[in-house]
Amino acid sequence: MGLEIKILGPWEITANGEPVVLAGQRRVGVLTRLALSAGKPVPAEQLLAQVWGESTATTARKQLHIVVSKLRGLLSPHQDDAVIATVSGGYQLNLPRERIDAHQFSILARRARAARAQGEIATADGLFHRALDLWRGDALAGMTASWAQVESDRLEEERLTTLEDHVDLRLAAGDHHGVVPVLIAHVEANPLRERPRAQLMLALYRASRPSEALDVYRETRRIMADELGIEPGAALRRLQQAVLRRDPALDLGPPAQRATLTKPVIPTELLADIQAFTARATEIAWLHRTLTDTRRGLPGVPAVRTVDPYLGAPGRSG
Repeated sequence: MGLEIKILGPWEITANGEPVVLAGQRRVGVLTRLALSAGKPVPAEQLLAQVWGESTATTARKQLHIVVSKLRGLLSPHQDDAVIATVSGGYQLNLPRERIDAHQFSILARRARAARAQGEIATADGLFHRALDLWRGDALAGMTASWAQVESDRLEEERLTTLEDHVDLRLAAGDHHGVVPVLIAHVEANPLRERPRAQLMLALYRASRPSEALDVYRETRRIMADELGIEPGAALRRLQQAVLRRDPALDLGPPAQRATLTKPVIPTELLADIQAFTARATEIAWLHRTLTDTRRGLPGVPAVRTVDPYLGAPGRSG
């Protein structure tokens, strides 16, 4: 198991599963900064600027050397003493990225998306679960420095995006009942994010709760008007209209289609493999005129070339 650093929640170091006590705000700050850039050099000037901040102490650089020395002494019994290497102009943490939960999270999320793209739905679902289960609270919890807050916000955005990608996968697999409570909590915690609101509307619609889906839209419109002074985005407005007219494009595809789905559901778009042909009034009118025009000579075969919104390639002809 070896040495592990955990920053997706309260700060923690373990060695073979046992906690390693690390005291001192600057020691925590230096090791965190190195851990976030594991395998890459971090300039000493950056460490001084971020960890020592506006301190003008002329001994700051010497203090940095002392902090690094103390960290090496703490970590060397659990990892060789080259775990923090001195490099040109700075230091580098030589710890496998899989031993740092923030990097492990990113690795698992990328693998999940790759599996989804290959149609390996069960594998992708498991990888998404493993990635999200690494979170024990707010990233870099307890660290108040401005750079730590920036990193915390970045990691939180990654978490939210990964959660929403996982919901897309579950919606595509037919788990609309299961994602409803997840999305309700997500929307309550992040009221201005439109993507989970659209996902919640779609999940409720597929769960035969269209009136509740429309309630989500009305609440979204109210919150956005009150907080931002704007209307919901075009995609959310189109989704509301699709729910109102019970557009077949919102329905879950047949089991064979779900098993091979390789892209996340975008609920306001026309799916290439859905048999219904909706929201194409101009094309439908043209087809009607073409097929009913008795003045034409030999019958032709009219076709409409559509574009698959997920793959960016021509879809089926109508």
